[in-house]
Amino acid sequence: MSGLKKFLLSFVIFATICFFGLKWYVNAEVDKELTRAVADTPGLALSYADLSVDITAHTVTLKRVDALFPSGQHVQADSVSISAFDRKNPIPHYATISAKGLTIPVTPQNFGEWAGYIKGLGIETLFGDGVLDYAYDPETKILELKDLSMDDPKLGALKLTGSLDNLNLTGFRPEQSFALGIRKAVLTFDNRELMRLLGADWAKRTGASESVTLDRIGTELDGLAAYAETQANEPAREAMLGLKTFLNDPGTLTVSANPAESVPVLYFFMGRDLFENLDLLNIHVDTDPADGI
Repeated sequence: MSGLKKFLLSFVIFATICFFGLKWYVNAEVDKELTRAVADTPGLALSYADLSVDITAHTVTLKRVDALFPSGQHVQADSVSISAFDRKNPIPHYATISAKGLTIPVTPQNFGEWAGYIKGLGIETLFGDGVLDYAYDPETKILELKDLSMDDPKLGALKLTGSLDNLNLTGFRPEQSFALGIRKAVLTFDNRELMRLLGADWAKRTGASESVTLDRIGTELDGLAAYAETQANEPAREAMLGLKTFLNDPGTLTVSANPAESVPVLYFFMGRDLFENLDLLNIHVDTDPADGI
């Protein structure tokens, strides 16, 4: 073997040892820091079967995750990938996290007062994939929610994006929630099985067939749309008719809020009715038929 070939072979072996040595070191350091972060958060419990770091993608991936949050919420996941996370602030100012194979039991801790109703639909657990991606600017006090989503293969996919202002994450207190301002928001829902379950539940409660129940709801929505028209409230009229279209053909529903200026949350507790709030937020509703999904 020539000297050049020996050199190249030696270099390859050396580079391989360095790469796997660096990977082992990075994985060990991340695991240590993650353990420390969990220990420093009262009430947080986190366990996982494996941890890996993709240096080139700047991503930490945890396998077979079990998390119990201080609020009592309990979730599990086949894998969780973290590509961005703020470790400097008690309430992180940014995070980009995705999860595969999420398992979320329907409990009061996870869903609050909605847990009983959801269980009444025959849903004991939500399964699927989820994403949380947001960034907060302490200078402008604006939080940009880039993606908050949950995709359950059986029930449907829900995604929320938007922007809030007048938010102080650095010294946050619950009573400050009333000062929050809604700058924009978009909620998208792709239906699979959920609307069928809701339709059956509504029919059961009214004692009529599903078709009769939906006809009655549609008639009520027509009446509300007509009333909104008499008030020259186009956002409310459009919302009522959009909901009727979606109920009759539950494919994809998109509800967007595009107010002319930020709307303080406190406004919703000052005696305004639903129609006034829809107009204030400049609500728009768009639908796509089920076969368009």
